[in-house]
Amino acid sequence: MRPIFLLTCLLFLFQSSHLCAQPRHSLLSALKSRLIQVKTEGKGGFQGKCIRLIISNKSTNSLTIEVPPGQMFISGDSSVQDLIVTQREEVVLIPGAIRAVELYTMCTQSYNAGPSQGEDFVLGEMAEGHLLSLVQTIDSGHYQNSSAQSAVWSVANREPVSCIYGEDTSMIRRLAREVSGATGIPISQFMLVPRAHHITSINTSLETLINKHLSRAQLALFDRAGRRIRTYFQDRKVEKGFMQWRVGASHTLGDSAVLYLRLSEGDSVIFEKQISATDSITPLKRYHSQAVLIYEAKTDLRADIGVYDAEGNLYFILAENKLIPKGMHRSTYIVGKDLPENQRFEVRIVTQGNVLAGEVLNPDAPVPVVYPPRTVSGAYAFDIDQPLHNVRLAIYDAEGRPKRILYDIAVMNPGHKRFTYSFEHRDGPEARFYLRLTDTEGNTLQEKEIW
Repeated sequence: MRPIFLLTCLLFLFQSSHLCAQPRHSLLSALKSRLIQVKTEGKGGFQGKCIRLIISNKSTNSLTIEVPPGQMFISGDSSVQDLIVTQREEVVLIPGAIRAVELYTMCTQSYNAGPSQGEDFVLGEMAEGHLLSLVQTIDSGHYQNSSAQSAVWSVANREPVSCIYGEDTSMIRRLAREVSGATGIPISQFMLVPRAHHITSINTSLETLINKHLSRAQLALFDRAGRRIRTYFQDRKVEKGFMQWRVGASHTLGDSAVLYLRLSEGDSVIFEKQISATDSITPLKRYHSQAVLIYEAKTDLRADIGVYDAEGNLYFILAENKLIPKGMHRSTYIVGKDLPENQRFEVRIVTQGNVLAGEVLNPDAPVPVVYPPRTVSGAYAFDIDQPLHNVRLAIYDAEGRPKRILYDIAVMNPGHKRFTYSFEHRDGPEARFYLRLTDTEGNTLQEKEIW
C-alpha cells in the first residue's frame, strides 16, 4: 500500500505545481495578446456589480486572468457614463473554458446618465494617477458604497467635496486624503461628522426648439435657490432647430430636492426644465428615410432646406442659404435623425418664407440604400413631319417624375432630329429612364427608354 500512497502524493504535488505555475495575465494584456475573448453585459446602476464579463480561453494553456482596480470600461453611448473597476477579481480558465464574472464598478462621468440594464461597454485602458490611486484605496478598504462613488466623481469630474461623507469616519478620512491630494482641497473642508450617505440617481433629458444659432451656449444644473450644482458645457456652438441633451443629475441633496436644467447664452435663458427624482429620459423615434423633391425654380434663388414639423417649426437644417438655379430640379435627401414621437415631419425647401417643395418623412420606411453614381449618356434621333411649338425634351424616371430637362424649344421644324444626352443618377444599376418629347399640356410626342 505504501508505494501506491506515495505515487498518489507525488501525482497530487505535480498537479498542484502545474496549476500554480499557470500563466497570469491582466484582462487587458490577455485580450491584446488574443489569448481570450471577452463579452461585456451592462447590468445597470452607477455603483456596485454593474458589469458582467463572459471570458473565453482561446489559448492551449490554463490561464489566470486578473481584473485589477482601475480597469476602465467605455460606454457605447457617449451620453452614458463609463465604468471603472473598484475591486480586484481573478478568474482561472483551463483551455477552452468559458467563465462569467461580475465586477464591482463605479461611474466616472457625473454629467452623463447612469447605465441601464443591457448597456453596451467595451474594454478600455487602465486609469492613471490620482484616479487609479483612489480606486486602489477603495479596493483595499472594501469601500463599495455611495460615499466612495462620490469620491470617484470628485476626482474624475471635480464634483464638490461636500458630497463625500458617511457614517464610517475612518473610511471618509482615507477617501478625503485621496481626494485632497487630487484636487488640492484641504482636509478641513471635508464633512467628517458621521452622517448617512445617499445618492439620488437621476437620468433626465432636456428637449427644446432653438430659433437662432447660439455661439456661446451653456447647459447647467441649479437648485431652487439658484446655486449652480453642475455645468455640463459652456461656450458651445449650437445650431438652431431641435436639440435633446441626455444628462445625469445625480446628487446628495435628498430625493425631495427640486432642481432646474437651464440652457442659456450670456444672461439670456433659452430654456429651463424642472427635474425631480422621478425624471427620466424622453424617448425619441429614429427617422431614417429618404425624401425625393421635384420642383421648378422660376428664377435663380436662395433657399433653406430642412426638416420641419406640421406647424412649420424647423427641427434640423440640411442646407442653409443654398443657391438653386433656375429650372427643374429633382433632389434626394436622406435623413437620419432622432425626433419626437407621434409627430408629422417633412423635408421642405423654403425660400423667403414660402415652401417651394416638400415631402413627408415616413418613420417606418426601411433604411434607404445609397447607390454609387452612374452616368447615362447617348443620342436620341427621331423624325417629325410638321412644326411643333413650345415643346420640352426631358428625362423621366420609371414613375414619370422628371430627372432633368434637356431642352425647352419654342419652335421645332419638320425633319430629322438628333439630340445627345448625359446625366448622372444614384437610382441603382437596374433603374430605367425615359427620354420624352412633350407639348405644353404634357402629352408625350416622342419617347425612348434608356438605362
